[in-house]
Amino acid sequence: MAPSLPPLKLIHTSDVHLESDTFGAGPRGDHFRTRVREAFRGVVQLANERAAHLLLIVGDLFDSSRVEREAFDFAMNTIASARMPVVMIPGNHDAHDERSLYAGVGRERLPANLHLILEPAGQTIEFPELAAHLWGRALVEHSPDFRPLEGLPQPRHDRWNIALAHGFFTDGGETHRSSPITPVEITSSGYHYIALGHIHLFGDVSHGATRAVYCGTPAPLYASSEAGWVAEVTCSSTDGVKVERVVVPNAACAPEAAEPAS
Repeated sequence: MAPSLPPLKLIHTSDVHLESDTFGAGPRGDHFRTRVREAFRGVVQLANERAAHLLLIVGDLFDSSRVEREAFDFAMNTIASARMPVVMIPGNHDAHDERSLYAGVGRERLPANLHLILEPAGQTIEFPELAAHLWGRALVEHSPDFRPLEGLPQPRHDRWNIALAHGFFTDGGETHRSSPITPVEITSSGYHYIALGHIHLFGDVSHGATRAVYCGTPAPLYASSEAGWVAEVTCSSTDGVKVERVVVPNAACAPEAAEPAS
């Protein structure tokens, strides 16, 4: 690890699932949709308060491609309030396929600080002022043939090397899984950190010298203490890569709060 690299702080989130159809209609549905929006606001608030250098959204910001203009604009305006660049990839729920909600969106509807990766083969984004090299792929079809880390470029010696990948970590025994991510891919990447999305629980699947972490969901999707978290990632030339699970403001999900008030 090059000693000259400046410290880098990331806030890593995924699986927000804005505008989920599963909440249904009426007061109950409105209650949950509002709480998920508040949780996403809380993610950006946290990134601002902690002076993160980058905010990563690793797929499934939206629950589907059936999103009204008002809801899409809410998400983009919330991202615009982040005081740092935001890097985002689609996940399996908001996949960049023929129905992609991103396909017909002009640049004028996207905030200036958003770096939205829509290349199926992968795209590299450089932040020279942060000594940061980021890469991700747009998920087009959630199937066993899609490999989230396929095409990952070689790491740079003069950068923090960060990848975004939305898929299912498997040790090799579950070959039927869609969008698989394997220990060999993580180890051989040579990257400092792989930000993972798709699993709604916080989980560390680091291998070799590469830290690889699922941040879980920040949204109150379940009556469980497992919801309401993001990962704060601190990269230091002296201390390496440290990951902390952090509670999101507005997203506490105690069982008694999981149902709307009558």
